[in-house]
Amino acid sequence: MNQIPFLQRKSILLLLVMGLTAASSQAQLKDVLSKATGSTPNAGSLLTQFAGALKPTSFLSSWAGGGKTNWLSAASKVSDAVSMAKSVSSLTSFIKPSMFKEGFNVGSITQAASAVKTYSDASGLLKNLEGGIKPAAFLSSWASKRPGFMNALNLLK
Repeated sequence: MNQIPFLQRKSILLLLVMGLTAASSQAQLKDVLSKATGSTPNAGSLLTQFAGALKPTSFLSSWAGGGKTNWLSAASKVSDAVSMAKSVSSLTSFIKPSMFKEGFNVGSITQAASAVKTYSDASGLLKNLEGGIKPAAFLSSWASKRPGFMNALNLLK
């Protein structure tokens, strides 16, 4: 019987694993993009997805008391980088202080939001916020959705 040498089997296995990983990342990105309008990510959709990835218990009572409805309405209408940055900054005011990582400066988000000019800046602001929130504040599904979400943020123009 003709056997595949050991190193070739390892190479084939490695290529198979790499292919599956790439396919998984592509599927996550398609999932995020499918929630946006068209094939290009939509800033408003990404903002609402991000807020939806946080556990309800991660928010202050003001979120349930009308803040959520108002914030989601404003976020869904985001049409430029400046309004996206304002929504990111505003979201921080609804998150419980205990949900932020120790040493994270929430005020830096508000300060940086005032200087945003491009979607790249606004995306960086949202990435900064995401990185400053404790993993326990997110729904368990966020871990699998996060890579596609981050890729979609990079595509905002």
